[in-house]
Amino acid sequence: MSAIDPALLPVVAAREGLGGEVLSVDDDTGAARLRFVPGSNHKNLAGTVFGGYMASIIDDAAGIATWFGGGQRPFATSQISVSFLRAAQAQEPLIADVIVNFAGKRQAFVEVRVSREDGNEMVAIGNIVQSFLETKMRD
Repeated sequence: MSAIDPALLPVVAAREGLGGEVLSVDDDTGAARLRFVPGSNHKNLAGTVFGGYMASIIDDAAGIATWFGGGQRPFATSQISVSFLRAAQAQEPLIADVIVNFAGKRQAFVEVRVSREDGNEMVAIGNIVQSFLETKMRD
């Protein structure tokens, strides 16, 4: 296990917009833990957090795990499946725990579990397929 200092990671504007921060990431396996705090702008008319917000944090969390667990190769999300288990509230801290179940030549399969920070009650589960790209990333 080779832990990376989260302070050394580049700033990701999308993650900042989601109220997220990396707590830990393993350079070898990609296993990661992130914390997100949805803002009041992430609420739906029912007063709970949008499902699209939850899908976005799952996609973001899967991305950092794929980058490190997949050998730091460029990739794109090719499939995402989210199961919403419980509603989340704005300003409620959420923890995303991520594992890379498999990273091959062409794809990686990633699982993200989102829980409430206080009490670990699970809120959502995401399964993501990432496809590795043959082209180089652009600036």
